Amino acid sequence: MKKIILIISLLISSLFAEIKWVEYDDALELAKKENKIIMVMLSRENCVACEYMEDIVFDDDVVLKELYKDFIPVHIDIYKGFIPNDDLTYMGTPTFHFLNKHEKKIGRIDGGVNKKDFSDKLKEVKAAAK
Repeated sequence: MKKIILIISLLISSLFAEIKWVEYDDALELAKKENKIIMVMLSRENCVACEYMEDIVFDDDVVLKELYKDFIPVHIDIYKGFIPNDDLTYMGTPTFHFLNKHEKKIGRIDGGVNKKDFSDKLKEVKAAAK
């Protein structure tokens, strides 16, 4: 039942071009069940590049479609949230980590990037996960 509710909310949220973030533990469970990649975004309040990613890149229907097809998005505020994996390091924000269902890192993005570069990275990470 929980999975059905999550899927419905993901579909509804994609209609409004807003990303639906999942808790890290839930993402691990879903990644194993659905054979998807976990995308962890580490950010903080008042981060201009983080706001660019959320307002511009994650507002793009093409990016969201790619993201929801093969990835499970997780958002962690570096000052307010708990970073559950010691391998999820950062020098600045945003930092994106891409993990397979076994929590092995298969990609990383440091900083904000435009829609095309983000889409290209999603494709690269997806290919690396195979």
